[in-house]
Amino acid sequence: MKNNVVKLKKPVCGLCGDSENLTKTPCCDNWICDDVHTYVPFSYATNSCSRNHERYTICATHSREGHPGKWHECKSCKDEYPIENYVDFATNDFNFEKLKNPPKVTIKCVNCSFKSNTAQDFSFQTSNGWYCDKPKCQKAAMKF
Repeated sequence: MKNNVVKLKKPVCGLCGDSENLTKTPCCDNWICDDVHTYVPFSYATNSCSRNHERYTICATHSREGHPGKWHECKSCKDEYPIENYVDFATNDFNFEKLKNPPKVTIKCVNCSFKSNTAQDFSFQTSNGWYCDKPKCQKAAMKF
């Protein structure tokens, strides 16, 4: 007689793969690290899976704002941000499911004219525009 033992798979964070101290996201019901307490205020660190998903994804914004339907198809969410930010928040690594076929964007550093198709290559966004990661551009952004 065969022993029909079913092994239960332990849940893991859908972003980093850790299996300790997890919670479910209120927006999309995925397992995620319950680690908001590890974030140091004003550090701009991205070490907290929960905080990253909550602050830097359209998924969380869509849920928090109470929009109907799926965030991928939500016009209100798309209109909420400048297109560069929308694409970043819909395709970054803090998402469980990234936007398929996002609009193409080109972002240009106002200080050195460096161009990229992702906001991840830029340290600062001011009312003057985007500043890339080069030290001279970061310094220029601080003078703005």
